[in-house]
Amino acid sequence: MNWSAQDYLNLSVLTYQPNRRCATVYLSKMLPKIPPPWLWRNPLLRTALATLAFVYEALLLLRLWMYRHGLITTFRPPVPVIAVGNLTVGGTGKTPVIEMLMCSLQQQQRRIVILSRGYGRCSKATLQRFCSADAPWPLSPKLLGDEPTWLAQRHPEVPVYVGSSRIRNARWALLRDRPDLILLDDAYQHLAVARDLNLLLIDAERGLGNRQLLPLGELREPEHHWHRADAILLTKANLGFSDAWMHLLRQELKVDRPIFRCDYLPVRLRRLDGQEVRDVKTLAEEAVFANCGIAQPEGFAQVLRPLCQSLEDLSSWPDHHSYTGEDVQRLLWLWRKSRAQRWVTTEKDAVKLAAFAELAEIVWILEMEVVPEPSWHQFFSGFLQCHPLK
Repeated sequence: MNWSAQDYLNLSVLTYQPNRRCATVYLSKMLPKIPPPWLWRNPLLRTALATLAFVYEALLLLRLWMYRHGLITTFRPPVPVIAVGNLTVGGTGKTPVIEMLMCSLQQQQRRIVILSRGYGRCSKATLQRFCSADAPWPLSPKLLGDEPTWLAQRHPEVPVYVGSSRIRNARWALLRDRPDLILLDDAYQHLAVARDLNLLLIDAERGLGNRQLLPLGELREPEHHWHRADAILLTKANLGFSDAWMHLLRQELKVDRPIFRCDYLPVRLRRLDGQEVRDVKTLAEEAVFANCGIAQPEGFAQVLRPLCQSLEDLSSWPDHHSYTGEDVQRLLWLWRKSRAQRWVTTEKDAVKLAAFAELAEIVWILEMEVVPEPSWHQFFSGFLQCHPLK
């Protein structure tokens, strides 16, 4: 059955929630799937997960209350801070948005640093600073994590701080690099560092999932916590149902913050060794094999299908997957088996595949760009005018 966006928004499922007996949950077409039968047919499991979700929400509210009443201190840097994050688990396009902000800020001659937790890295160091421009060795995703590595490679002049304590990282960055502005990656729930602009990202493909807290759903915190945001970016608007989610945010959740649609567009193809660049239009006459280790692999496929003659195979791996030699041999076998003319991967996966010399001239990276609606530029310029250079 083919459903329109409005069909899914009009569809209501009576669902148990821990804080009330039942609630009407609106679904979008891009939900991973309607809650699986094995869960909803098992009352004991459902009750157990609902209990865990209730405890999780209680702990969240307690933590927020402690921050609000000063029982947990918040560090306020002497420079403006922009935080980017989301309410759901999984990918919402935070890293491309961070990159978009970096480009805008550099055009304004701002000296910036990025603070990231470095999810998926193997190193347990509590504080690491990386800057491609002065690094004596190649950057490694095992040390930084794949997303900070990608950002550091794309902007070699921008220091990237990776570590579990962003307060410590912020203080060290202020002493070491003297930035004009700090960017916090994946920090909507990280309240230890005060921010001047809090950006909440919502994926137009998945929205708020089934709108229930972990472990019943995908929400890190209740959906009404949008109120901490200064603005909402509806990412991948051209790939999902941005109008449907915009309607839900405005009409049901009563969101009164600015909401900006951001398209996610392919820009170019770059060979893994960086020695050749091609227009994405060259894919129009080619069969493609693709691989990715991202939270939403279907989103990558959705970008590729209109660009290529055919998508022969998509080999998807867990998010932040660290490829081994055995994985690469399997990928090579799948690529040859597919008989595709071109092998395409994501920018996030490329930083890890670059370690394998046998892939240097075989794999091509699909470089993407976040393009916000024009009103975003006016909003962001207004923020920068309120925080001029000192």
